[in-house]
Amino acid sequence: MKRIVLPLLLLVAACAPKAKNTLPQVPIRTYNAPQANGAIVIDGILDEADWEAAPLSDAFADIRGVDFEPKLVKQTHMKMLWDNENLYIAGIIEEDNVTGSLTEHDAIIYHDNDWEVFIDPDQDCRFYFEIELNALNTVMDLLMDRPYREGGKFYLPWDLRGLKTAVHVDGTLNDPSDTDKGWTVEMAIPIASLCVEFQKPEELLAKDWKIGFSRVEWLKEGGPEENWVWNPTGLVDMHQPENWGVLHFVK
Repeated sequence: MKRIVLPLLLLVAACAPKAKNTLPQVPIRTYNAPQANGAIVIDGILDEADWEAAPLSDAFADIRGVDFEPKLVKQTHMKMLWDNENLYIAGIIEEDNVTGSLTEHDAIIYHDNDWEVFIDPDQDCRFYFEIELNALNTVMDLLMDRPYREGGKFYLPWDLRGLKTAVHVDGTLNDPSDTDKGWTVEMAIPIASLCVEFQKPEELLAKDWKIGFSRVEWLKEGGPEENWVWNPTGLVDMHQPENWGVLHFVK
């Protein structure tokens, strides 16, 4: 983490008033992530025994909630594992035409169909992390000091040190002439890189985290895009850490 910038961000966020709680009241899902027993190879192929044993999440739904469920047309699920060094995330994404165009790190990845992860390890809705990637395995990662509704700012130069990602396409990338089955995302997120200031990895692993997942899908050129998420937030806005799901580390 950029130590030169972080103290200033901490000061700004600490002095910023919290917005009134006008967020939709939504059910909060919990995922019980098992501890990995063996090594996880980040190759986009979920063939390790630990992945086989990890529970498959509920199907993603429209970000606005169950009343919009008919708009969900392509299945999306996730799995999670952990060990003392990493949080492992898998995304299983049904797609009949896998595409990707952006190749530059920290490009605005949601302009493509993408996979997004939002992490708030201490559940304080401050200094949370966002990671996005497309089917080309191009990554955008950033640090938010607080949600946008509270005047939050994003810091794009921040990079998640040691992040490993891979994508496996079951089909033919960028070829609309055939029918694909989908693409799989695999991520290893170093827990030490999510520590802010004096936190230690073992302290983060001792409690639950807030975590959100989103899939942005452009069903037709020019949009609007669909937002399918693990835990619907009630609004077309993922920057509601209060309405993300809960990650519980099963020990």
